[in-house]
Amino acid sequence: MKKRRIILLWLFAGMLLVPGCTLKNAEASSENQSDTATNSEEQTVNDISEMFTDRDKEIGYDEEDSALITLADNGTLCDSDAVQISENTVTITEEGTYILSGTLSNGMIIVDAEDTDKIQIVLNGVEITSAQSAAIYVRSADKVFLTTASGSDNILTNGGTYTTIDDNNIDAVIFSKDDLTLNGAGTLRIKAGAGHGVVSKDDLVLTSGTYDIIAASHGLSGKDSVRILSGTFTITSGKDGIHASNTDDSSLGFVYLADGSFKITAQDDGIHADSSTTILGGEIEIAQSYEGIEGLSIDITGGNISVTASDDGLNAAGGNDSSGFEGTGGDQFAATEGAYIHISGGVIHVNSEGDGIDSNGDLTVSGGDTFISGPVNDGNGALDYNGGAVISGG
Repeated sequence: MKKRRIILLWLFAGMLLVPGCTLKNAEASSENQSDTATNSEEQTVNDISEMFTDRDKEIGYDEEDSALITLADNGTLCDSDAVQISENTVTITEEGTYILSGTLSNGMIIVDAEDTDKIQIVLNGVEITSAQSAAIYVRSADKVFLTTASGSDNILTNGGTYTTIDDNNIDAVIFSKDDLTLNGAGTLRIKAGAGHGVVSKDDLVLTSGTYDIIAASHGLSGKDSVRILSGTFTITSGKDGIHASNTDDSSLGFVYLADGSFKITAQDDGIHADSSTTILGGEIEIAQSYEGIEGLSIDITGGNISVTASDDGLNAAGGNDSSGFEGTGGDQFAATEGAYIHISGGVIHVNSEGDGIDSNGDLTVSGGDTFISGPVNDGNGALDYNGGAVISGG
């Protein structure tokens, strides 16, 4: 733990008290703030358009042009040549839209298509339990869109073990080797007796829908990224609630939250990214965690955020937890390259037993309302940083 702290820092810049100049400078400041706000809003719109495609957000489908799959133990029915049925294993092999309904008490859906194929799977009242593997497994595709039908309630469950069926280490109720998007106007309940709730080995994107996830390990996990546009999420996890990690490319492994409603209870981090964590808005309640929000860098521009943590509330590039960083090594006061926390908006409440806000690099607060309470251990403080610190607003 680093021991350099801010107790209170006030920075006053550009305050000219010369008669006749004060109003002019105030007007210029107001104009600059307005320009900055406009530029920030435009940048946010641009960022969102880069993070989410129109197809990611599309939840509609044409039932007449879709293949209907009716699930039943040893009696699944489908008249499409692109669907192979072997007892309770259903394999989708070609691009298209597939509407699923019914129940498998011990079975799975496999996507095994060409790496150029885009596939939409619509869940319309589905309950699938896989005793020893994933309920839905994307072995090969360009991208899969998993859509919950409007008003539908769907349940996917793993029984507590994973048996090897190929070269991939399947360890989630929904496991994808390729890009995966979840959306819809229904509800998806995921129960992982072992492993994770949802895993993508590329990008994991969620743009709409209601999700109730209980997982022994991570709730949502993406190798390249986890990107959430909107939705309602209740996540209870044995490790991280939302997790992104890429050890091959330091620019990937990021979390991007544009909006949504989140209630996260984790034994490890509430939100963890190996690279950047970006929060633009939403209602986020991390009711229990080791560290609340973690990333090499953390940018918060909006949202209503509540964090309860047994260690640090917000942590940039650090942590002793099993999924976190391994620390900087050497000089404990040295700044970590690329590490920072920047808060420019939102309402943030942190109740932590460690540091409230802990940056192994720079700390900047330029807006928002931040409330920190609870550091009780020796060596912990409300604010802790290793680089430079500027509080210019908020």
